[in-house]
Amino acid sequence: MTSRREFLKVTGAAGAGLVLGLHLEAKPRPGEAAGAEFRPNAFLALRPDGTVRITVPKTEMGQGVRTALPMALAEELDLDWSRIEVVNANPGPDFKSMQTGGSTSVSSTWTPLRKAGAAARQMLVAAAAAHWKVDAQACSTGNGFVLGPGDRKLGYGELAEAAAKLPVPKDPPLKKAGEYRLLGKRMPRFDGPAIVTGKAVFGLDVRRPGQRFAAVLRCQVPGGQPKAWDETKAKAVKGVKAVVKVPTGLAVVADSTWAAFKGREALAATATWDEGAGKEFSSTALEAQMRTALTGPADEARKAGDAEKALAAAAKVMEAEYAFPYQAHATVEPMNATVQVQAEGAELWTGTQSPNRAQSTAAAALGLKPEQLKVNVALIGGGFGRRLGTDFSTEAAQVAKALGGGPVQVVWNREDDLRHDLHHPATLHRMRAGLDAAGGLSAWAHRIAGPSILRSWMGGQKSPAMASAEANGALDIPYAIPAIKVDYAEVEAPTPLGWWRGIEIVPNVFARECFLDEVAHATGKDPLRLRLDLMGNQVIVRFGRDEADIRRLKKVLRMAAEKAGWGRKLPAGRGLGLACHAYDGRTYAAEVAEVSVEKGQLRIHKITCAVDCGFVVNPAGLEAQVEGGIAFGLSALFSQITWDKGRTVETGYHDFPVLRLADMPAIDTVIVASAEAPSGMGEPPVPLAIPAVLNAVFAATGKRIRRVPVSSDSFK
Repeated sequence: MTSRREFLKVTGAAGAGLVLGLHLEAKPRPGEAAGAEFRPNAFLALRPDGTVRITVPKTEMGQGVRTALPMALAEELDLDWSRIEVVNANPGPDFKSMQTGGSTSVSSTWTPLRKAGAAARQMLVAAAAAHWKVDAQACSTGNGFVLGPGDRKLGYGELAEAAAKLPVPKDPPLKKAGEYRLLGKRMPRFDGPAIVTGKAVFGLDVRRPGQRFAAVLRCQVPGGQPKAWDETKAKAVKGVKAVVKVPTGLAVVADSTWAAFKGREALAATATWDEGAGKEFSSTALEAQMRTALTGPADEARKAGDAEKALAAAAKVMEAEYAFPYQAHATVEPMNATVQVQAEGAELWTGTQSPNRAQSTAAAALGLKPEQLKVNVALIGGGFGRRLGTDFSTEAAQVAKALGGGPVQVVWNREDDLRHDLHHPATLHRMRAGLDAAGGLSAWAHRIAGPSILRSWMGGQKSPAMASAEANGALDIPYAIPAIKVDYAEVEAPTPLGWWRGIEIVPNVFARECFLDEVAHATGKDPLRLRLDLMGNQVIVRFGRDEADIRRLKKVLRMAAEKAGWGRKLPAGRGLGLACHAYDGRTYAAEVAEVSVEKGQLRIHKITCAVDCGFVVNPAGLEAQVEGGIAFGLSALFSQITWDKGRTVETGYHDFPVLRLADMPAIDTVIVASAEAPSGMGEPPVPLAIPAVLNAVFAATGKRIRRVPVSSDSFK
C-alpha cells in the first residue's frame, strides 16, 4: 500500500477486463488464464458484463470505508453505483500496508483512488473514440457508459478489453468539486442491508467444514503461566474434544463455543498458576508512583519561552491535578479468529485492523512464511484500536498448530476481553498556570505521568518519540501563551497496553480544556471568549511534526457555540460547557455540551459538535462518526479498569458500563464546508466529550470535577 503522499500507479491489463492497480506490470495469478479477470495490486476490476469490483484496502469496522472509498473511485470513473461489488483486499505482495487506524483511511487513499478512476475513465473514452473514429474531446461519460456524438453510447463492459490495451495516462485530470455526482452526497452504507439482515460476515460468523471451537484458560494476571492442571473434568463435558497447552494458557477445544466455555470452567477449578512478576500490581500503588512522578524528572515534549521563570514571576499561580483511569476497548464483538492449517499452507479468518501484521505474526507461530498464510479480513464489530493488536489471531494460530491443523475458531468472552485487553493506561496530570497582574495568562505547564503506550507497543523498547507521543493533545495546545512547558514522566507498569480510540489525546485534552476553564473562571472571563482571545491572530502554528491552521479551529469553535446558543439563560441546575481541539493538525472540532445535575444524577441533554475535516465525502458517514465518537467518549466518562493483585477488578459490562441508549444525548452535527482534502473523523469527536460535559457540570453546579470516572459521589 502506498503512503498518503504517494500517487497510485495505474496498470492496464490485456484480456477480457480492465484492471487498475499499483504496479506498472500486471500478471495473472498462478492458475489463471491470461484472459481471465485478475487483480494483482488492483483497486478496480471491470468485467465484460459491465459490473465492477472495487477492492478496498482498509478494514470496515463501522466507520464506513467500504462506502467512502468506493465513492471516490466511482465518482471519477462515472460508475453505475448499483452495479458495484465491494470486496476487501488480502495482505500480500499487492497490499503490503493495510493498517486501518489513526483516522487516516480516507485521507491516505483519496488521491490514489481518484486517480485510478480518472485514468480508467480516460482510457475508456479513448477506446470509444477510436471505435467511433471521433475526437475523444467529443465524448463524455455517465453512469457506466461512454457517450458520443449523435446519441452514440457504449457500456464500459463493451470497451474494457480495448481500453486495457491503451497506454495508461500518467496524470489524468480530476473532476472539480462542482462536477461531483456522488461525492459530497448522503449515501447509505454499502454493507447496511447485509448487516441488518444478518448476511454480513463478521469474524464470529466464520464457519468452515469440520470447524471446532476453542476457549483459552488464561492466568488472570497477564503473562502468568499454568503450573498444574487436571483435564479429567473438562474432557467429561459433552462436546469437549481436547485440552492443549499453548503459550497463552490452556485451550479447551470442543464442538461448540458453549461446550468450550463449560469445559474451560471445569478446567479452571483444577488449575494452579505461576502469576509472574505482575502479581502485586495495583491501581493504588501505580497512582502513588504517578503522583511522585508529577514533580520528578521528565522528558520534554514542548517548550516555548521559560515557563518555570514565568511561573515564578507570575502575580498568581493556579495549580490542579487531573486523573484519568485505565480504560478497556470493550468492543461489542469480542476477540476471535479462525485458523486452518493444511499441507500447502494455512488460512486465517479474522476481523483485524492490521492484516499484514496478523499475517506475519500468525505465520511465525505456525512456522510458515507470511506468503504461505492467506488472511481473509472479515467485518469488525468494533475496533477502536484494539484490533491493531494481533495477540488474538496469533493465539488462534497457536491453538490450530497444537491441534495439528484445525479448522478451529478461538473465541473470547467478555471477561477474557476486559482482563486481557491491550488497555489504555491511567495518567495523572499536574496543571499549572501563571497569571500576570492584569489577569492575563502568562505561563502554562502540563506534566503528564503514566505508563507509555508506545513503549509497550514496541516490546518494551524506549523510543525518542515517546514523550511527544504520550503528550499528544497537550503539546499541541493551540493557544498563544508566552511561556509553555509540556513534559512526560514515564511510570512503568506490567500490563500490556495498546492504542485506543483517540489514544493519548483523550486524557490530555480532558486535563487541558478543563483546566483552561478553571483559568477562565478565576479571571472572570467567558470560557468561549478566553479561548478565542488566546488563539488571537495566529494562522499556521507548528507543533513538532504537525501543524494546525488556527483560523479553522476558531471557526468551528464559533459555529458550535452559535448553534448551541452559548450565553443564553438556562434554568437553575443546567449548564453549558465547551472544548475544542485540532486533531493532529488535520481535523478541527469543537463541542458544546448541555447538562443538568439533579439529586446527584448527571443528565447530558445535548451535544453540539462542529467539525472541519476538509471535503466531506459522505455526510451521512460523517454524522455517524460524530455520534459514535461522542458515545465512545461519554462511555469513558463513566467507566474504568482498576487493578488489584495483578488482575483487573472489572470483568464485564455490569462493572464496566458503556453508554446505554437511554443515556445518549441528542447530537447536533455542524459541518463546516471546506475545499481542503478530506481528513479523518473517527477519533476527533472523542476527546472533546469529557471536558465539554465536565465544564458544563461546573457551569450548572459550581462543582469542579478533575477525576474520571464520575459517579453520584462526584457531585457531593
